[in-house]
Amino acid sequence: MVDGFRFPRVPQFGPFDTPGFMRTFGIDCSVGRLTAMASRNLDTAKRVAVFIPGYTGSKEDFIPFFPYLWRELRSGYEASLGDASSSPSPFPAPPAARPDFDPHDVAIVAYSQRGQADSAAPNDRHAYELNDFVADGCEVLERLGAADRPIDLVGHSFGGVVARRVALRRPELLRSLTMFDSGAVPVKLSPVIKAGPFLIRLLGSMSMYWAYRPKLRDEPQADRLAELFRQCMHASSKYHLASVADFMTKFDDVTEELNMFHVKHGVPINIMYGRNDDVWPNEVYDAEAAALGITPVVFEDAAHLAQDDQPEDFARALVRFWAAA
Repeated sequence: MVDGFRFPRVPQFGPFDTPGFMRTFGIDCSVGRLTAMASRNLDTAKRVAVFIPGYTGSKEDFIPFFPYLWRELRSGYEASLGDASSSPSPFPAPPAARPDFDPHDVAIVAYSQRGQADSAAPNDRHAYELNDFVADGCEVLERLGAADRPIDLVGHSFGGVVARRVALRRPELLRSLTMFDSGAVPVKLSPVIKAGPFLIRLLGSMSMYWAYRPKLRDEPQADRLAELFRQCMHASSKYHLASVADFMTKFDDVTEELNMFHVKHGVPINIMYGRNDDVWPNEVYDAEAAALGITPVVFEDAAHLAQDDQPEDFARALVRFWAAA
């Protein structure tokens, strides 16, 4: 325990400064130390929301968004109740649904998955199967005390694929489940995607940098998001990137199991996506939502990173969903 905090502190990864209301730390799991960041009320909060990043990402993906979410939790939430029309969320005004919800008593956490950025990265190509990421997710929630205070789990893209299976494996650890810009079915296979895993293993992680940022040099970038991506590709495991690229084109659709989970355990489920998402078609999100009997939250003028494209609306929709859960 350091300064009353029960987790070991670790340096911040990437070009962003850690927001003043957060701190970085490590979560020691079976695979090794996974790095995380959390609001400073983590140890005392009665409610905790955990974010899982997507492919080529890390916990730092959420740094630009978390100040909006924190502001919504600390002050914006009460102000927004008087103008329900300002939110894209289909959920009712929270006080009518859950009068005991206290937005000031919510902690927010994000962690980097195995092989991402500065998290533990086994030097084994077989250590990055989907089940490995799911096992890590369950272990992270346990370490964060989910047995005593179930987690509001939020997964982006590949992180949502993991989050669905964490919910199915350990439903007792969840208070709610949110997937955003994360499809229930595999991404469409193309010749380029098919060749991706082989090329990543052959050329290394930086091959992803050249694929996504072909006009940029391998040198510090003024744009901090571009620089974060560059540093992530330098630090992330090529086995992680190759394996995820492979199984994201062939994982099983668990919508039926998730619907049974929803009915049996009563854990609220939330689907959110940007209208202009180019990874999965809108129809994929709408079909899963219809199968689960829920209304998706759609952000206009947003793409695959809806939390960055529409951060205020995204934060407001998330908090309202948690309040109603």
